[in-house]
Amino acid sequence: MAYTIEELRKRHSVRSFADRQLPDEVAVALQAEVKEINDKYPTIRFELRLDEPQVFTDFKKTYGMFSGVRHYLLAVVDTTDTNAEEIAGFAGEQFVMKAQTLGLGSCFVGATYDAEKINLNLAPNEKITFLIPFGYKQGEGNTEEYLKRLKDSPRVTKTPDTFYADEMAFFNLSEALTQMPWLQQGLDALACAPSGMNKQPVRVWEGEDTYIHAGLAETNPYTSNDLGIAKYNFQAVVPGRWEWGVYGRFFKE
Repeated sequence: MAYTIEELRKRHSVRSFADRQLPDEVAVALQAEVKEINDKYPTIRFELRLDEPQVFTDFKKTYGMFSGVRHYLLAVVDTTDTNAEEIAGFAGEQFVMKAQTLGLGSCFVGATYDAEKINLNLAPNEKITFLIPFGYKQGEGNTEEYLKRLKDSPRVTKTPDTFYADEMAFFNLSEALTQMPWLQQGLDALACAPSGMNKQPVRVWEGEDTYIHAGLAETNPYTSNDLGIAKYNFQAVVPGRWEWGVYGRFFKE
C-alpha cells in the first residue's frame, strides 16, 4: 500500500496505551492484514495477541517505558532464512502503518518484554525477533523514569541527505537526484523510519549499474529488522520493489 511522506511522518513510537478493547471491525482488519503477510512471506510468522497484558506487566525492563499494553503483534522468524529478519521488519512496518490508518499507535520492541509469559511453541529453527505493542494512545512520557530515559538518550533526528552514502556511490547525491528526482521522496521516507535504539543505520546509493542499493552504516542485533523497515518506507512512497539483503537493488516501476 502506498503512503505519503506526511503519513509516514505521523507515525511515532507510542508507549502508553489507553485501557480499551479493540472494536470488532478493527480487530478483523488487523487479522486480515496479518493473514495477508503470513501468506506472502512463508519464513516469517506473525501472530496477533489481543488482551494479553501480562507480557508487559511486572517486568523490570519495561518500568517507565510502557504502560497500558493489552495487545501486541508477535513476530517469529525462520532462522534458516538469512533474510527472514529483514522481511519481518518490512512486514512489521506494513502492520504498523495499517494500524495507524485504523487510529492505533504502536512501537517496535526488541527486548523489553517478559518472554517467559508468552504462550508460544517454537520450532527448533524459529525465534522471536520482535513484538509490536499497539492500541489507542493514552499519552507518552508520563512517568519520572521514562522522562529520565529520554533525557539520558535524546532522540537524534537525521536530515534526509544523511541517508545517501556518498562513499559507496558511483554518482554523488546531486548527480543521482538529477537522474532520479524521485530519490528525494525515498530519502525523506528513510528519515521517517523507526529503528532499534533510534540508530537509523540504513543508507542508500546509486551504483555504477544505475540502480539504487541499500546497505548499513553499522550493525547491531536489530539492523536486519531496521533494513526491512527502511525498505518498506522507501517503497511506500516510490513505486517499485526491493531485493532482500544488504546491497539489494531497488527496481522502480
